Amino acid sequence: MFNTYIFDLYGTLVDIRTDEESWDLWSKMSLLYQYQGANYTPEELKTAFEQAVKQAFDKVTALDADKSLEKKTEADANINLALIKREIQIEYVYQGLFQDKGIEVSLTSCIQLAQIFRALSTKYVKLYKGAIELLQALKAKNKKVYLLSNAQAVFTKGELELLGLLPYFDGIALSSDIGFMKPDSRFYQYLLETYQIDPSTAIMIGNDYNSDTVGGSQVGLHTCYINSNLSPKEDADRIADMEADFVLERMDLERVKQLILV
Repeated sequence: MFNTYIFDLYGTLVDIRTDEESWDLWSKMSLLYQYQGANYTPEELKTAFEQAVKQAFDKVTALDADKSLEKKTEADANINLALIKREIQIEYVYQGLFQDKGIEVSLTSCIQLAQIFRALSTKYVKLYKGAIELLQALKAKNKKVYLLSNAQAVFTKGELELLGLLPYFDGIALSSDIGFMKPDSRFYQYLLETYQIDPSTAIMIGNDYNSDTVGGSQVGLHTCYINSNLSPKEDADRIADMEADFVLERMDLERVKQLILV
């Protein structure tokens, strides 16, 4: 049925649990900043980090604010705003926190610091049952397989390596590398144009109805929605009304394989 398969990552192929609220995490991160001369208490660092992330998103989001939506009706604007999503690169947030204290630290060091943050905040990261078997089955039939993920490259590239997923993808697009995130059609179009994908023969598989199903549909992709433990809570309430080629009410990659690989 399909020549090309586009996967979301977290909540679709990979199960992950992180805790970015713990006192222990921010205590250790504040020590790492203090080692470089940037004196933050754990509370100060957490607050500054959250504010810096918000400011970074506000800045990139403003790039779209006065352009394509200005001549549309209010109803049209509300619809389109939900499908416009810029992305940031988190390593620059870590670097900015040093600069706010008058300390210059290389971007390479800040990437390493971001990876330490990810390691300290991760409770577990693992593949869902059947993930490798599904990817192997697709490759055995010479299908093209791509990854389209709302993810920070400084975190995700290492996790793809750790979990042994890299060999299965013909191409990978991470939102922090591209500057847009799902459901923004520009993120989808980047993948389609870069790899010359015909959307009429391709399917998007993901666990977030708005990002993966609505986002994929708007560029002409077929869609497969999976309600997993990482799906948005509101998805469970609208499963019966979802518009997708395939809808699974629970994580079952063996069933996904049966549905999408014929």
